[in-house]
Amino acid sequence: MAPSSELFLGEWTRALDERYRLSLPMEWVESLVSESGECVLAKERPGCVSIWHPQQWDQWLSDGVALVTSKIHSGRATGRMEQFQMFGRLLSTRHKKVPIAGRGRIAVPDSFRTFLGVEAGGEMLVVGAAVCVEMWHPARWSEHIGEYMPEFRQLFDKLAD
Repeated sequence: MAPSSELFLGEWTRALDERYRLSLPMEWVESLVSESGECVLAKERPGCVSIWHPQQWDQWLSDGVALVTSKIHSGRATGRMEQFQMFGRLLSTRHKKVPIAGRGRIAVPDSFRTFLGVEAGGEMLVVGAAVCVEMWHPARWSEHIGEYMPEFRQLFDKLAD
């Protein structure tokens, strides 16, 4: 969750400039930026990259890695080494810390641009995902939200229960 304990909610259209930068909504920047001026980008699904506060990301990551490491060291990796290798490959390329510059701008690194399928001058959507912020390729966002919006009421009721 955002360090301020507020949920990230909303949807904005943003253009990527010629240097592949986009501006985040200013009301979210403070909740995403660390003392060193960085945030974490994480590949989620083709066409979607999430943005996290580094402290929140690092906690989630260290907890998960500790669990996996304990399984390897305790011998519970037998017969599953290929899965652990795949986990390592995906983890190695999944996330990257990037600076948040003035006016809430972030530069999208090359491998993340490829994953998103975006070009300079193109549009992206910046969407609040409650516990993080997401950047979406517009066509992928339309597909995703079209698939899950009919289930919104059931999800809301389940989470509110």
